[in-house]
Amino acid sequence: MSAREQQPYLSVVATARNDDHGGNPLYRMQLFVNSLVSQCDRHRLPAELVLVEWNPPADRPRLAEVLDWPQGKGWCHVRIVEVPAELHGRLQHADRLPLFQMIGKNVGIRRARGTFVLATNIDILLSDDLMELLAKRHLDPKRVYRVDRVDVPAEIDPTWSTERQLAFCRDKAIRINYYDSTLDLVTGARYRIYRDVPFVLRFLPPGLRSRWLVTRYVVWRIYAFFYWIIAGFNDPRVVPARIRRRIRRLIAAAQGPDAQTADGAGHSLPASSLLRVPRLIESVAAALVRDLLERRREFLRAMEWEKSRLRLHTNASGDFTLMSKDAWIRSGGYAEFEMYSMHIDGLHLYTSHYAGLREQRLPHPVYHIEHGGGFKPNSKELDERLARDAIPQISNDQLMEWIYEMYKSRRPLEFNKDDWGFANEDLVETEPRSTHTLAQTQTEVA
Repeated sequence: MSAREQQPYLSVVATARNDDHGGNPLYRMQLFVNSLVSQCDRHRLPAELVLVEWNPPADRPRLAEVLDWPQGKGWCHVRIVEVPAELHGRLQHADRLPLFQMIGKNVGIRRARGTFVLATNIDILLSDDLMELLAKRHLDPKRVYRVDRVDVPAEIDPTWSTERQLAFCRDKAIRINYYDSTLDLVTGARYRIYRDVPFVLRFLPPGLRSRWLVTRYVVWRIYAFFYWIIAGFNDPRVVPARIRRRIRRLIAAAQGPDAQTADGAGHSLPASSLLRVPRLIESVAAALVRDLLERRREFLRAMEWEKSRLRLHTNASGDFTLMSKDAWIRSGGYAEFEMYSMHIDGLHLYTSHYAGLREQRLPHPVYHIEHGGGFKPNSKELDERLARDAIPQISNDQLMEWIYEMYKSRRPLEFNKDDWGFANEDLVETEPRSTHTLAQTQTEVA
């Protein structure tokens, strides 16, 4: 059977349009297409590139006409599925957001023919070791595969061979996006995503870590209380001022609204209250217990939220999420929010996890060609631009609420209807090498 006749093992899905989003996208897209076709040929990997052309600008030619499509040896078939301006116009904020990236990926995922589907972007080059691993065809249909993303300068010459381009990426990396942090190789700064776990606790299961932290908190509170009794309330070297102020408030609350307060230095109570010392001690002790219990509840709540945030590899997950076609259908695809795509890719990893699909991190990276307009650690430029253009995005708090809800229910949230990815729409499909229209009717949809 020839390469052309084989069913694709891998479908690579990306969304694009012929405009200037991100800065010179045609340059990055050309590198992406050339590298993918070349590597599929080299490793004899039956694959297809499903490029979703979203809302093509009326005054510009289509992608099939402006890119140089490599012929290759037939191991990677290229299809372009067009989402017309009419469909785009149905969505909220369509006038300010010309491309809905994740909804576009859903369009490609629903129409992919491969056993496995990789959702990625047009500025990604897959490392050769990664392609070699994929070509072995040992992927598990019940897994979600993730990799680290390495950012590289946009200084790759399209005329270089694929080998030379990938060597440049290895040698000129400027940033690495790990699962738990992003490391800037230029400045040495590391931006944490997850909190550090003390070395001693890394060998314990997560549940035991939490119980140990709660026990430590309670013991510290009891110790602090008795230390205050023994060492003396007014010694600033022992009892911080904030604790002394809290105790005064508790004493005042125990005495009632009509009682006199302690003197300015807080050394003694008025004589009338001495007759009620036993009652006062009981009231203060009860107030301290209530305070302790309330703070323990707050601490446990914080720990519960921390536990709910499973350490999934959400960092730059929109550039590489690989699952079987059946798993994509089972997970319900990306949430089709009519807003900027921030956090939608990470949210999908959590819904997939609670749908029973477990994450596996592959040891080889992908390379991301640096460009303007996207997210960068410790930068407010993207948020400011979205706020200026009144384009909504998922907030960190909203994301955590959804994650916590799934953690408590142990079930995925369903954000999409059954027709996600415009499954019921008739979309035009084009094979760019001949620019021949393959279908004016509905393309194959799972």
